[in-house]
Amino acid sequence: MNKIVRKEQFSEKVFLFEIEAPLIANSRKAGNFVIVRVGQKGERMPLTIAGADKDKGTITLVVQQVGLSSKKLCMLNEGDYVTDIVGPLGNPTHIEKFGTVVCAGGGLGVAPMLPIIQALKAAGNRVLSVMAGRSKDLIILEDKVRESSDEVIIMTDDGSYGEKGVVTVGIEKFIEQEHVDKVFAIGPPIMMKFSNLTAQKHNIPCEVSLNTIMVDGTGMCGACRLTIGGKTKFVCIDGPEFDGALVDWDEMFKRMGTFKKAEQEEMEHFQEHLDGKEEVKVKSEEFATAQAKASVDPIEVLTDRDAEWRKELRASMKPKERTQIERVKMPELDPVYRATTRTEEVNIGLTKEMAMTEAKRCLDCAKPSCVEGCPVNINIPSFVKNIERGEFLAAAKVLKNTSALPAVCGRVCPQEKQCESKCIHLKMNEPAVAIGYLERFAADYERESGNISLPEIAPSNGIKIAVVGSGPAGLSFAGDMVKKGYDVYVFEALHEIGGVLKYGIPEFRLPNKIVDVEIENLSKMGVHFQTDVIVGKTISVETLEQQGFKGIFVGSGAGLPNFMNIPGENAINIMSSNEYLTRVNLMDAANPATDTPINLGKKVLVVGGGNTAMDSCRTAKRLGAEVTLVYRRSEQEMPARLEEVKHAKEEGINFLCLHNPIEYLTDEAGAVKAAVLQVMELGEPDASGRRSPVPVEGKMVTLDVDQVVVAVGVSPNPLVPKSIEGLELGRKNTIVVNEGMQSNRAEIFAGGDIVRGGATVILAMGDGRRAAQNMDDYLKGK
Repeated sequence: MNKIVRKEQFSEKVFLFEIEAPLIANSRKAGNFVIVRVGQKGERMPLTIAGADKDKGTITLVVQQVGLSSKKLCMLNEGDYVTDIVGPLGNPTHIEKFGTVVCAGGGLGVAPMLPIIQALKAAGNRVLSVMAGRSKDLIILEDKVRESSDEVIIMTDDGSYGEKGVVTVGIEKFIEQEHVDKVFAIGPPIMMKFSNLTAQKHNIPCEVSLNTIMVDGTGMCGACRLTIGGKTKFVCIDGPEFDGALVDWDEMFKRMGTFKKAEQEEMEHFQEHLDGKEEVKVKSEEFATAQAKASVDPIEVLTDRDAEWRKELRASMKPKERTQIERVKMPELDPVYRATTRTEEVNIGLTKEMAMTEAKRCLDCAKPSCVEGCPVNINIPSFVKNIERGEFLAAAKVLKNTSALPAVCGRVCPQEKQCESKCIHLKMNEPAVAIGYLERFAADYERESGNISLPEIAPSNGIKIAVVGSGPAGLSFAGDMVKKGYDVYVFEALHEIGGVLKYGIPEFRLPNKIVDVEIENLSKMGVHFQTDVIVGKTISVETLEQQGFKGIFVGSGAGLPNFMNIPGENAINIMSSNEYLTRVNLMDAANPATDTPINLGKKVLVVGGGNTAMDSCRTAKRLGAEVTLVYRRSEQEMPARLEEVKHAKEEGINFLCLHNPIEYLTDEAGAVKAAVLQVMELGEPDASGRRSPVPVEGKMVTLDVDQVVVAVGVSPNPLVPKSIEGLELGRKNTIVVNEGMQSNRAEIFAGGDIVRGGATVILAMGDGRRAAQNMDDYLKGK
């Protein structure tokens, strides 16, 4: 929470706020912006920093009350707190001695222009400033602008102050007066466009600062993308400043109106957004009244294959009897019903009887190959056998000895490709033991029994460790390191802990309450969590090291969405799966009581064949759409889990395989109205072993759609790795590490998507565990 220490009103709807944000004040530069959120149901809103005071630890924001979020912020007063502020974001303004520069600020654009004016003057430039507004009361910060300007021209539309006219008149006056080397323009998009055209007319370069639609502000969602110089750029990480001559202004104007209708509707119900109470759901749990006692046996007894209880269990049934037991089937919600609810989990979970019966199928192999298939090396036979004897809390204790997130892994890990794929039952042409279902059962039982045990924690060694990112890699690493006695701090860029577990995976597959309990357990173990901190922006790695952190683990994920770079892809209502799922999952945009807008499509096209594509199409279905999934290969080549494909089909998703979008058609407002699909066929296998899709010449199909979700993968976000001096990077800005997950900078380890480019939850967790073991060895000098 960030305290407002000063509020000043410039006009009826324009306010200045000075807000406590010491880390941002210390690291911010001219041109940076922040993401602000007001209230637990608030929208993430980008605002440019108008100033900062390092000594006071404050930043200055100037806000105009135009929509729901800005109105809620403007209603706050001195002494109130802003829920979240994260930054500084974007690239700072390139400052050098250009010569003579014109700085044009339109309306509120004067506020973000002020630090640029100050920096340009400090660099030795002759600064000529144009301040423009519709009327006198919209001319702000005049005294401060004059302090750092050699000359100032004030223009007002109505002539109530300064000279009558628009900003370009002032720019022209300065250009006619003397030689100008560069123009900077910040303000409404239309003002920046015409400022640029004025500069172009005189062959003067013009730098503009674009304030676009954003969700996260770190490149993860792709909502801010625009065409710059014929290429798609993300304003939040490639900008916000660009050469005005390269900006596709018409596209920008259209994209800025993406949520205009939704925002108007929100303003019509403004009071409801203020008065709305948090929805609290009370759901009875199967195990809530279980009178279970935590196991007092040490972990060595619970995992000892030669323990008496284990020998008796093996002798209680012959292996042949065990193999004849039919594999359990997971109870599920009815497909018709579940396709209407976003928050109810599809898989209901096993009963105690079902779990114990399934556990009997395990042969308790002397050399369990299932463990070899588990990236975090869970002692699978031991937790399964504890379930078989009815010691469910003991089973959970075994799981938590190696896994920081057993309830998560039991739900979203592809067990059929990992532990279960190594099960000995498969060699006998029988279904594998349902390890994933049993893992979920044990973790759920412990949580719902109210008798949660924590792993044994070594005495504190006083060594501080930093973790960048709170996704599965970071959480797994943090859990192992805190158990080893380290003082662990996890830094998360978003306002909630959990990373992709929160923003990427829908609640019908992984409920937030499950993730929250796992995080709470880590907190009880001693892990410190800090949200709204971007390592590399808010605080540097060098600063962390100066503060005494001896080891740093980077698990920042692959939060940069891929697009296909086809005509029309930047149309309104075409979004990345990251943006779509973040709006729905993290920001709860489909809930009318929350502030984040979303356009609900009626005919939605989802592009891709992975788990994220399945999450996207199943979410769209739950939001009332008719959904078509398009995939360029056949269904057999789909990388998604078989269970997710099955669920999607049951819920009525239309699968259109061997088709690939090649163009999107738009209406007069710039919104997508149709997708042109190329019919494909399978050719020879590619490097991954899958048969490559080949276009069928001349065969195309056009589908009417009003929303498209692009789920064709992600790339590592360069924000963190590029901020670390001397760090060796690989393909697509991945961090290069050795087998121990150690980078070329010995104190920095990394894992998950930032290393692999793309990974499952369990692979990321495996990286975290391996990094923890090897960092421990490194710090102990082994």
